[in-house]
Amino acid sequence: MTCKQGIFIRFNRALKRKVLGLGRDVKGSIAVEMAFILPIFASMAFLTYDAGTVYTQYKRGTRHYYALGDIMSAQTTNVTCSQLDKISELVYDSYANGNWARRPRPSGNDFNRNGALDFRFAIKMINAELQPNGKIKGRIEWAYWRHGRDMDTGSEKKPGELVNIPAGLQIDGMTFVHIDGALFIAPALNYLGVFDYHPSSSKTHKQVQIDRYFPLRFVPAVGLDYSVDDPLTDKCWTSGVTYPSS
Repeated sequence: MTCKQGIFIRFNRALKRKVLGLGRDVKGSIAVEMAFILPIFASMAFLTYDAGTVYTQYKRGTRHYYALGDIMSAQTTNVTCSQLDKISELVYDSYANGNWARRPRPSGNDFNRNGALDFRFAIKMINAELQPNGKIKGRIEWAYWRHGRDMDTGSEKKPGELVNIPAGLQIDGMTFVHIDGALFIAPALNYLGVFDYHPSSSKTHKQVQIDRYFPLRFVPAVGLDYSVDDPLTDKCWTSGVTYPSS
């Protein structure tokens, strides 16, 4: 019995050593697997956050451009450059409030005369006109720029000039507001220098053009009461008035 008990004890000890060794091997394999898996999960979490950044920038921007056009199409009297300035700043304040994805300027003046880094636009009042060739084009009656480009930009369409308009708005005599916006969006990885969303030597963003048209709802036309005394006169211009080039 003593011999058999000794064999059993030795077998039991050997089995325990094997089981404990297996446990140590499993822990080691789990550690190795986690070393591979954790960076993958961390990257997926960061990329999901980054995708949310881009989506937030785009959705907020388009909603506020729509709000800007909706405000302008509801006007019933002529406007001034100062009023357009106040409306624009009101819309930008709403866009910026609580917007963790926006791009602030280092100076702190995020929405200056040329717009924000990621939120720039022009407001144009356009009248559809039948041309001698039978086609309908839009004539810009007045324009207000909160954009880097304005009437001093050679390629920019100015008040008094004709522009193409969507087929659904080609109704002779119709007047509508055109919000010509630009969103400058980019994932956070751009700012870390990991990759460039819009390959360029100087740009780290994607420029998204936003064109929205809003027929006037209550009156046939809304004019611009132009005055050189307005603080943003050089960002505001109406057809038939000589613009004082800056």
